[in-house]
Amino acid sequence: MPLSPCPMLVTCQGMALDTLQARSRSLALFERYGALLTDHQREVLDLHLNSDWSLAEIANHGGTSRAAVHDLIRRSTQSLEDYEKRLGLLAEAGRRRRAIESVERDLVALKRRLVRLESNA
Repeated sequence: MPLSPCPMLVTCQGMALDTLQARSRSLALFERYGALLTDHQREVLDLHLNSDWSLAEIANHGGTSRAAVHDLIRRSTQSLEDYEKRLGLLAEAGRRRRAIESVERDLVALKRRLVRLESNA
């Protein structure tokens, strides 16, 4: 059996988890900033990210080359990353989500404490 080039890399359904995380991040960025892309960029990224079309399928659909599609996806994804660097909507959503989780944990702890205090009274 051939050795994996990255034996420590964890996979899920045949995809490296770092690839899944990158795809998940791209989807989140696309949801937030997709409207800032050109119609063509938005259409190609939508097919690639949401419809899970391959580069070859997108190229065939658009009458262009696989390399051109790859380049467009790379540049579009970089634009999304640039928007995030400037605007920080994804990072802010993460901060808010973590803050809400923290408040929820604190609330659960307070409820437990209240139950203990009421049972001791």
